[in-house]
Amino acid sequence: MTELLTHFRARKDDMLDLLGELVRRESFTADKARVDQLADYLEGLLGHFGAKSLQRLPQPEVGDFLLAAWNPTAPGKPVLVLCHIDTVHPLGTLVESPIRHDGDRWYGPGALDMKAGAVIVLTALQSLHNQKRLARPVKLLMTTDEEIGSPQSRAVIEAEAADAELVLVLEPATPEGAIKTARKGGAKYTLTIEGRPAHAGIAPQLGINAIIEFAQQALEINGLNDLKYGTSVSVTRVTGGSAGNVIPAHVEAHIDTRAITSAEMQRVEQALASLYPKMPGAIVRCQRQGFRPPMERQAGIFERAAEIAARQGITLEEGASGGGSDGNFTAAMGIPTLDGLGAHGDGAHTLHEHIITDSLPRQAAVIAALLLEWNAGG
Repeated sequence: MTELLTHFRARKDDMLDLLGELVRRESFTADKARVDQLADYLEGLLGHFGAKSLQRLPQPEVGDFLLAAWNPTAPGKPVLVLCHIDTVHPLGTLVESPIRHDGDRWYGPGALDMKAGAVIVLTALQSLHNQKRLARPVKLLMTTDEEIGSPQSRAVIEAEAADAELVLVLEPATPEGAIKTARKGGAKYTLTIEGRPAHAGIAPQLGINAIIEFAQQALEINGLNDLKYGTSVSVTRVTGGSAGNVIPAHVEAHIDTRAITSAEMQRVEQALASLYPKMPGAIVRCQRQGFRPPMERQAGIFERAAEIAARQGITLEEGASGGGSDGNFTAAMGIPTLDGLGAHGDGAHTLHEHIITDSLPRQAAVIAALLLEWNAGG
């Protein structure tokens, strides 16, 4: 059976047209006004794509979220689909890197990560709705702060996922075209060192050198790495000192941590919380600023998805990623989660960002098949 794949291949040009509309509406996370313009456009389209209810969730600092539902009164738990419509590309990137085609590659800022994902799921839902084949409840949550760690949307995501049967995340596939069944967790910390200023020539002995204290802390922090097993602890940015002839009294450093398992995340967090001054009189503080739990592989979930896709003549492969997504949150809740169901391509966050055009109908067929066949019983 390849009827879904055949159907969506016939809609490939429509999908590319919609992708062009989305990419031309630049939506840098920090530019709320422009992100809201894209939300306006999508809000006007969702009814056309079969949504029976639509909520706009206003946000004071980032673009507004959209929560749409198909078959909201149908029996059973809903499938929750997650998309983000913000990108890392500042306004004007489209001038520097305009939309272009090169064989089977379609270039445009934000196309891969992840406006193509929105096109894929909207097309799949529209087709199933128009064919009157969609019997289950489906929710689609479009957020606007994923690229900065989802600080505003995390609570909404977790609330909507709490009663979901399955979560589908339309982030791009791996560069090899695999869906993602595991992702590292990540946390960011701010390390603050307080020393005491003094004149570097007249009375250096009266000072407490915050940079020297930091240097000792940095060596200890670096020792937390276990790269062989996927744990990285990286000091990524440091500022300190006030003048060339003053013993520095303040240092601030940023620390990025990644790990495959929750146990490793906890080990690193406990170690950072336990840092203590090496120099008498110094003050050391380490505070967590952001956190995504690991998306640990869930037994049996990929295998079920692969069986469903195989019935449409599509072979699924699975992979993992060192980066996080909103799927980390739902997987950590124990909700079955499949990630990387978006477009195939490469160059996310770069000026050569592109999708492989044939992946649009392929992934739409996968999404449609999962919505038609997935059931809690296996």
